[in-house]
Amino acid sequence: MENTKQKKKKKSSKEKIEENRKKIVDRLISNMEKGYIFSEWAWNRKAFLPRNAITGTPYQGINRLNLSFEAIERNYNDPRWLTLRKANEMGYTIKSGAKGVFCEKWIWQKLEKVINKETGEVEKDEDGNEKKIIIVIEIIINLKHPIINYFYLYNASEIEGFPPFIEPEMKKESNILNIADSFIVSSECPIEEKFQEKAFYSPIEDTITLPPRKYFKSDEAFLGTLLHEMSHSTGKEKRLNRDIINIFGTEKYALEELTAELSCVFLESELDVDIDFTRQDHINYFNSWIKALKNKPNELYRVCNNASKSCNRLIENYEKVIIFENKKDTIMELSELDESL
Repeated sequence: MENTKQKKKKKSSKEKIEENRKKIVDRLISNMEKGYIFSEWAWNRKAFLPRNAITGTPYQGINRLNLSFEAIERNYNDPRWLTLRKANEMGYTIKSGAKGVFCEKWIWQKLEKVINKETGEVEKDEDGNEKKIIIVIEIIINLKHPIINYFYLYNASEIEGFPPFIEPEMKKESNILNIADSFIVSSECPIEEKFQEKAFYSPIEDTITLPPRKYFKSDEAFLGTLLHEMSHSTGKEKRLNRDIINIFGTEKYALEELTAELSCVFLESELDVDIDFTRQDHINYFNSWIKALKNKPNELYRVCNNASKSCNRLIENYEKVIIFENKKDTIMELSELDESL
């Protein structure tokens, strides 16, 4: 007898990834409709520092956002994650009932000619054909055929016998305005505080303008606004080259605003400080963000990727300033010591 039941078609990696992105977008939109991005702006910062439990490498882009959502919902206090295979290789097992978190991986490959370093000419094989090697690039570039894959991660707290997470030493209380000033020094474009009411980044002039800090309701609000505008500035073509010159109210404008705001969320966790996210001007963008994401759910991938890059660039520049300032302080201390001897 002919089997009338049709076999359920197996979903491709791309279909599974798109389905997962839709779930993340729905979760994000659900919060936005309530007036915030994440649960009442009260989250565990460690959730936004998800990293590989072995290498310590931070997860980026949409995986960072997805892991953060899951950590908050499941009340994980451990920022470390691991695949089942790696855990098993190390002799660990996953706790009964533990659920993995779907993550995605896109790998771009291209063929590149082998150039002889001495002659500068393309090397050839025995048959006289040009030698080529496969270059794997794990960042977004304009290639047509990426390898699309996915994997599942388990929180370290769900792995039997895995070494417990050791909380890092508490940082000394930071002066918010000192942090803001160090970011201003690290900025790749001029920043000016003027007696006017708006904060904005001008992509044409490549400048950031802020109201004087004393007029903000708090130092945290000043820092949050500063980092939001600095996140926009990373999109300049000579930096990360995002599409940032858009008309107010358009979907592209809304997505750039979401990019800057997610960059700030990531920055808060990196800095381990409170940043004021209740700025009404940014909350007013929620309706535009919702519309943009509903129309194009896959745009969240690009937004998260861009937000991660923006955060990383700003942190790297900031840390260079901190290192320089620490060296300067050390030299001054040594100089004062010499004078006292």
